[in-house]
Amino acid sequence: MREHALFTYRFNLGHIERLVKDLTDEQMVGQPNGVVNHPAWTLRHLASSSNYLATTLGLESTTPAEWDQGGSPGGAPSGNAADYPTKAELLAALKAQHERVDAAVSNADPELFAKDAAEEARSYFPKVGDLIDYMLTAHEGTHIGQISAWRRAMGLKPTAGE
Repeated sequence: MREHALFTYRFNLGHIERLVKDLTDEQMVGQPNGVVNHPAWTLRHLASSSNYLATTLGLESTTPAEWDQGGSPGGAPSGNAADYPTKAELLAALKAQHERVDAAVSNADPELFAKDAAEEARSYFPKVGDLIDYMLTAHEGTHIGQISAWRRAMGLKPTAGE
């Protein structure tokens, strides 16, 4: 089953890259018609979330602390491009997190997946494997849908696969 979730995780990264390929750094923070979760916030959030997953898999944290704080659910995204790294930096960080999570999941001891999840996640994900599967698939899929809806609110053309 791991290979199926990893396939989706890899597919998600490609989909995200296609969704933001034509955007400028200024467009990345647009908040049309009250849509506040713009691509800059979303990419930072996804990189931070993958970093969290990496730490769950026993790796060191590699995202800046302000990314983790500013990208947390319920955070208020800023419409100022200067408050975010560039699109290129965000994509590079997300890709780097994907690569290390992919390798860690691929090489993880199967017993890890049966362990209890961390206390803060356990009410949603009883086991580490539950958290990993969600983060590799549904979590990013949710945000892909948000970026797709954001593109339409911005009046942009859909991308391939939208």
